[in-house]
Amino acid sequence: MIQVKVKNIGLDSLTGSPILILADINNEDDVYLIWIGVSEAEGIIIKQSGVETPRPLTYDLMKNIIEDLGGTVKKVAITDQKNNAYIAEIVIEKDGKEIIIDSRPSDAVNLALRFNAPIYLNENVVKKVNIKEIENSNRQDEEIKTVEDLENYVEDQDKDKEMEEFRKLLENIKPEDFAIKPKNKDKKRG
Repeated sequence: MIQVKVKNIGLDSLTGSPILILADINNEDDVYLIWIGVSEAEGIIIKQSGVETPRPLTYDLMKNIIEDLGGTVKKVAITDQKNNAYIAEIVIEKDGKEIIIDSRPSDAVNLALRFNAPIYLNENVVKKVNIKEIENSNRQDEEIKTVEDLENYVEDQDKDKEMEEFRKLLENIKPEDFAIKPKNKDKKRG
C-alpha cells in the first residue's frame, strides 16, 4: 500500500465522467485515476475549495454522525477490484477499536478529506500513470476546479451528444426522402 493524496478532479474527454486523480505523496508525477460519479466529484471539489454550505451535505452529515457517536476516521484505503469496480475501506477508530466499513473509493476519499485522514491504495489494484506521459499525450482531459466548471462541462457534453446525433441524421438523408410520393388511387371498374 502507498499513501496518496487528491491531486485534482479531471474529466474524461470521451465520456464526460469525472476522474479522481490521486497522486503518490512521494512522487507526484505518479498518479492513479479512478472514474467517479458527478455528486461524489462535487463533494470533493466543495471540500477542497473551502466552500461553506448553509446546511451539511451528505459527507458532512456522515462526518457529524461518526463524530457524535465518538468515532473518527483513522484512514481510508482502496484495497481491491471486483467486477470492474474498485473496493475501498473506511477505518473508523472508536474507543480504541478499529471498525472497518466497506465503501466506494469516492465516498472513502470524501470522508478522508473531511477528517484529514490519510488515503492509501494498493498499487497492484489501481493502475499507475505517470503525469508527464499524460501531459505529453494528445488526449487533453479538461481540469475542473469548481462545481460550476463540472456542471458546465456536463451540459456541454449533453449538447455535443445532441449535435452528434443530428449530424448522423443529416449524413443519412437522401434527396429521395424529400420527394413527394404520388398517392396510390385505386380505381374500381365495374
